[in-house]
Amino acid sequence: MSVTARRRPFGDIANTYSANRQTDRQNKPPTTSSRRPTQLIPSPRIDEKNKSDPLHVTEYLKEIFTYYRQAEVKYRPSTTYMTRIQTDVNEKMRTILIDWLVDVHLKFKLLPETLYLAVDSIDRFLDRKVVSRQKLQLVGVVAMLLAAKYEEIYPPEVKEFIYIAANTYTREDILRMERLMFATLDFNITVPTVYAFFKRALHVMEADVKTGQMAQYLSELSLLDYKFLQYNPSLVGASVVYLANKFLSSNEPWSPVMQHYTGYTVLDMEACCQHLITTVQNAGLQKTKAVLKKYSLAKHGEVAKLVPHCEIAGPLAYPLNA
Repeated sequence: MSVTARRRPFGDIANTYSANRQTDRQNKPPTTSSRRPTQLIPSPRIDEKNKSDPLHVTEYLKEIFTYYRQAEVKYRPSTTYMTRIQTDVNEKMRTILIDWLVDVHLKFKLLPETLYLAVDSIDRFLDRKVVSRQKLQLVGVVAMLLAAKYEEIYPPEVKEFIYIAANTYTREDILRMERLMFATLDFNITVPTVYAFFKRALHVMEADVKTGQMAQYLSELSLLDYKFLQYNPSLVGASVVYLANKFLSSNEPWSPVMQHYTGYTVLDMEACCQHLITTVQNAGLQKTKAVLKKYSLAKHGEVAKLVPHCEIAGPLAYPLNA
C-alpha cells in the first residue's frame, strides 16, 4: 500500500516559529503532506505486544512472510493438471477424496496444519504423476501420513491408516507409495499453505475465536474445490478472513492495516470472495458434507449454522474508509 504522507527527518524540522510561514500555511489549501495522519497509515507495531515471546519470532516475521509469498508461487501446483496430466481421475474424485480425508483428519484428532499440507501434497503429486482411480485413495492416505509425520508430535502409525482405509492397501503398498510421493515432491513438503496466511491475518486483526472458526470453515470448504487452485494460498487466506469478519461483525470487514499486512485490497479479493460465497451457498446441496458437518459441531463453534446457505445479503465490497 502506498503511503503518500511521509515523516520528515528531524534535521528538516525548524526549531524557530515563523508567523509569516504560519499565515501562509493557513491561506493555502491543504496538501497531502500537510494533512494530519489518517487511518491510511498502517501501524508498524502490530507485533510489539509479542516481542518478548520467542515463539512469535517477531524479529523475523516480515522476512518469513516475504519468503512465503515467493514460495507459494514456486511450489504452486498447476491449475490445469486435471485435464493436462490425469486421464483416469477427475475433479469430482478429488473432491470425494478430500472430503474423506477431512473425516480421517477429524477421527485422528490431527492438527489443522496437517490437513492443509496433505491436500497440497496431493495436488503437487497429481501435477506430476498419472494416477489411476484405484490408486487415488492410496495417494490421499500417503499424503496424510507424510503431512502427519511432518506436523505432528505423535503421528498415526501405518497400521492405523491401513485400518482407516478398510484394508484396501497393504503396508508395502503404503510404504512404496510413500517413497514414490516423497521423491516426486523432491523431498520437500515445507511449503506455505492457506492455513499459514489466514492465521497470520487473524492475528493481525486480533480476531475472536468465532471469527477464527468461521475463517477455518471457509478455508476447508475451499480445499474441496479444485478450481481454487487458480488463487494463491495467500489470497485465499486473506479472503476467508475478510468474509468471516463480514459474516460475523458489523464493523468494517477490511482495514488499511489488514491491507498492509496481507498485501491485498478488497478489489484484489473480489473474485475469490465471490467464489467462496458460491461454495458456501452450495455446501448443503453437495453429497460431500464432511466440512459442513464438522463445523456444525459445538466444539467448532457451530459456525456452519451461522452462514446462510441460500443467499448472503449485502454488497461484497466495502470502501476502505467508510
